[in-house]
Amino acid sequence: MIKQATLATFFLMTTIALSAQSGDSLLLTKSFLFKDGVYLSLDALHRNAPDYAWDDLEALLTTSARTFVAKVARLKTKSGETIDLHSVLAISLEGVPYVRVAAQAREVEPPSREQAVLFAGLKVRGKIAYFSYETDTTELVEISAYNPLTKRPFRKGNVPVKSSVTVEKIFYFPDGRIADFNRDRMLEWIGDDKQLWNTVNELGDDPTREKLYKCLLIYDDRNGFYMGGGGGR
Repeated sequence: MIKQATLATFFLMTTIALSAQSGDSLLLTKSFLFKDGVYLSLDALHRNAPDYAWDDLEALLTTSARTFVAKVARLKTKSGETIDLHSVLAISLEGVPYVRVAAQAREVEPPSREQAVLFAGLKVRGKIAYFSYETDTTELVEISAYNPLTKRPFRKGNVPVKSSVTVEKIFYFPDGRIADFNRDRMLEWIGDDKQLWNTVNELGDDPTREKLYKCLLIYDDRNGFYMGGGGGR
């Protein structure tokens, strides 16, 4: 009887603890729907409470399903107030958050106030989120001109060649840090999961992207982050 009462008390206390946690927050997963709108702060994102709903705004933006990014050219309230795009932390479209790509990032040309601002969708959502975007880069490539008779080069020169590269980033939901997606940053951010930390550390200095990405998914699956404002749009 005493053992049964003890077990019953344990399960009751566990149920109460879980209810208290779920009553105020919901686990952030890939299926979590953020309320659509504009978020100016990390606190607003944590509470799932946009500072502006899309119905309250006049917006000029384009999206790309292929690259999972949005370019915002203008945000203005119905009363005529212009929102500084560089003050926006994130926007949510159809429940998915898109974080602003920092203008000071070395991969991105700092936009002028008249240019559209790039927002990248979070492809992985959890305690450590993941996003990527494409950017143009220019490299000088040596080109040789050949004599058609001798088949030997008679002139060389450097020619600028443009190409597109994919930039991969991770977003630490608890404090909003953004960093390059690499082994060093992963080791810095997953210290609370010693087993996985050891696994990532053993990958070596230059692990494959696939292995590192898999470790990211495992970390998020084992280390939850709870949103304060609940889900739903």
